[in-house]
This record gives sequence, C-alpha cells and structure tokens, in this order.
Amino acid sequence: MSKVFSIMLNDLRVFFREPGQIIGLVVIPLILTIGVGIGNGGFGGGPPQIRIDVIDQDNSAVSQQFVEDLRAVNSGLQLCPMDSVDNSCRLGNDLVMTLERSDQRVLDDTVEAVIVIPAGFGEKVQNGQAVDVLYRAEQSGTGPSAIEQSVQAVVSRIGSAQVAAVVGMDVAGQFPPLQFRDEADRAAFQDSVYDRATALLDQDLGTVTYALSESNVADTQQVIGTQAGFGQSVPGMGSMFVMFTVFGALFILIRERKNWTLQRLVMMPLTRSQILGGKILMWFVAGMIQFVVVFVIGLALRVNFGDQPLAMLVVMVLFTLCMTALAFAVSTFLKTEQQANSISLLLALTLAPLGGAWWPLDIVPEFMRTIGHLTPVAWTMDAFQTLIFEQGTLLTILPNLAILTGFTAVFFIIAVRRFRYE
Repeated sequence: MSKVFSIMLNDLRVFFREPGQIIGLVVIPLILTIGVGIGNGGFGGGPPQIRIDVIDQDNSAVSQQFVEDLRAVNSGLQLCPMDSVDNSCRLGNDLVMTLERSDQRVLDDTVEAVIVIPAGFGEKVQNGQAVDVLYRAEQSGTGPSAIEQSVQAVVSRIGSAQVAAVVGMDVAGQFPPLQFRDEADRAAFQDSVYDRATALLDQDLGTVTYALSESNVADTQQVIGTQAGFGQSVPGMGSMFVMFTVFGALFILIRERKNWTLQRLVMMPLTRSQILGGKILMWFVAGMIQFVVVFVIGLALRVNFGDQPLAMLVVMVLFTLCMTALAFAVSTFLKTEQQANSISLLLALTLAPLGGAWWPLDIVPEFMRTIGHLTPVAWTMDAFQTLIFEQGTLLTILPNLAILTGFTAVFFIIAVRRFRYE
C-alpha cells in the first residue's frame, strides 16, 4: 500500500508544479460559483419557489381568499395552475387539475404537495361549520414543512374569523334592538361580522419563510436569496470542476504512454495493480481537493449546507470516484492528446448542464430531466439538493448513493479490463 501512496504523492507533486493548476482549482471556480449563484437568485434574489397544486372545488369568494392568503403567508409558494407561467407548473396544455393527477405529481416530485379546497367550503366557513382542507405531501416526518405551516397559518386565520362571526351572532341575538327582519338580513349581518374580523386579522397576517438560514440575520431576504442561489451553484460548480480536474487524467495518461513513463513504471518492482491504484488515487485526491475548495467558497458566502456533513462527504467521495472511474474507462478508447483534450471538454460541458449543475432540473422539461438522470451528475445534484434544501439524511439519499455506486462499478470494470500500459 505504501507504494500506491508513493505513486500518488509523486503525481500530486507533478500536478501542483504547474502554476496554472491554482487558477483552475481556485480562481475560475470562485468566479463561476459566484456568477452562477447570482444568476440563480443569490444575494437577495428572493426565496426559492416551492411548487404545489391547489384544487379549488368550491370556486367561491371565500376559497379564492384562502388562496390569496396562502400566497400572502408564504411568498415562496408557486400555486398551480394559478401561477403557471411558461409552463413553470409543468402542466403542459392540460390545465385541468384532478386529485389523482396531483397525487401522481407529488409522487413524481413534480410538486411538493397538493391542497384541495372542498365544495361547500365558503358556505360552511360563513355559517361557522367545521370544514376540512385536504393536504397531501411526501415528507420525512421530522417536523411540519414550510407548506404545512403556511396552510395551518391560513386555516387558523379563517378559524379565528369564524369564531368572531359566531360570537357576534350570539351576542346580537341577546339584544332585542338587533332583531333581524328576515333570514337574509341575519345572513348579511353575519357576513359583515366575518368580513370585519377578516380585515382585522389581515393587519397582522403572520408569514412563513422557507429558508435554511440563521433567524437572527437582519436582512432576511438577502439570506434567502443567498441560500437559493448559492445552494444551487456551489454543489453544481463543485461537481463540474471536479469533472474538469479528474478528466485531466485523459490527457496525462496518454502523454505518459507517449513519453514511456508508464512503461518505465512497469519495469520497476511494482505490480500493475499498484501502478493503476496509485494513478486512480492521485486523481481521486485531486478531485476531492477541488470539491473542498468550492465548498469552502460556499461557506464564505454563508451557504447553509444542512446538518448532515457525513452525508455530504459521502456524496462527494462517491461522485469523485465515479468521475475518476469514468476518466480511466474513457482513456482506454483514446489514442492522441488532441482526442483527450476534446473529449474531456465535451464530457464536462455536456454532463454538467444535463445533470443540473448549471441550473435546477426543476425548470427543464420532463424529457430533459429523464435524459439528465442517465448521468451520474443528476443523481449527485439530487442528493445535494435533498441535503441542503429538504433537511435530508444519509438514509434519505441512499437510492442516489446506490445508483452512483453502480455507475462507479461499471466504469471501473471497463477501465481495469481495458487499461494498457504500453
């Protein structure tokens, strides 16, 4: 094992001897991470949008007010289909919502939840009767989500107005001068009490903020924007620059064959597995250094990466291993340095956008998301997003880790079987 580490350390010394490596490892990632983060809403770009389906089966003034209150209580909610712009709700040409369709959209992670306002909602609310609003979502159960808190805030507000209307009617009934001419007069008075109570409650409508940030930061909007923008760009740019770094192995391996460096190593008292192990370990370490650099930039930008550092580290390790295996597998099909330069650039600049490293896959069409998940990058970004924005745990991202492990195993099998030292 010591010989493997010796090969790795020697190659790292050669790698960092090039002055341009510092620019590639630090300066360019810093510029692009900040640039892409700002483009995704960093530094006060507003809260991240949480897409939910709202099915209004009542279509009354009260149910519409419920929807408006939901927007007011959490500006980060995108209510579908009401707020769909340029198919941002992913509804296609069919804007008709059904419970079955919305349930499937929740299962597919197209939306985070579905809220159903039942028929008769407005009438029951104004008559002080009990009424249930259906809320369905997939969540870990570790605590109420931002959506659930928003719904509860609005329901609590409506309940308070109901109580005020009922109490007002009871009090009015005890005073003879306030006797009503007919049932319509009585209903109008009850509606006026309810409307007045609602207006008073509107003056202090609580808000629910969806963000992973310190609650004592003065400029909350800036913190939300930072989390939304750089929470995407840091893992995205980290993953892309890991690919740029590790895919450098394509060029170096061909040059070492051309310069007979590999052949001289074979003539030394080293096994071929030790040589290959040292080379793989070197590029893996270089990739991990790149990840660390970009995530340190994220910490400097005050991005909250959640409370699962071990899970974050596991994702980084598996992705870097996967890209290292891919680089060694692809290198076995290349013959010249020009081919290596072209293929490494093509792979990095294709896999990064397809996998969601440049922008969230939520904003692309369904077929593009499907194509993206044919790459390891998409599964990696999904894992990072789950840990950063959804309070995920190592258990939550196990499917992503399993798929990354599968990609890695396939690439390593190809690399080991086809690798040639001559």
